[in-house]
Amino acid sequence: MAWLRTRGSKQVLELNWYPRSFKHGGKSGLDHLAFEVKDLEEVYRKMTKKYRRLIEPFQEGRWMLGYVADPDGNWIELCERLRKKTK
Repeated sequence: MAWLRTRGSKQVLELNWYPRSFKHGGKSGLDHLAFEVKDLEEVYRKMTKKYRRLIEPFQEGRWMLGYVADPDGNWIELCERLRKKTK
């Protein structure tokens, strides 16, 4: 895994390598795309009107995460950074 970030940017590109036997999320061989959002519940609700639900929002450490699938089956991860750890 490698994380790439342009100097001065908050955006991060994460590159992963998987063995041939790994089953990717979509037809393109793409594992998933992730986007940080301010209000996961609202964004998830809006996106699931158009895209298929994969994993309902859940908390992992200081993040709320939820997953939907685009029309090609690629996973889209939605991430909300929580202000403080509650669990």
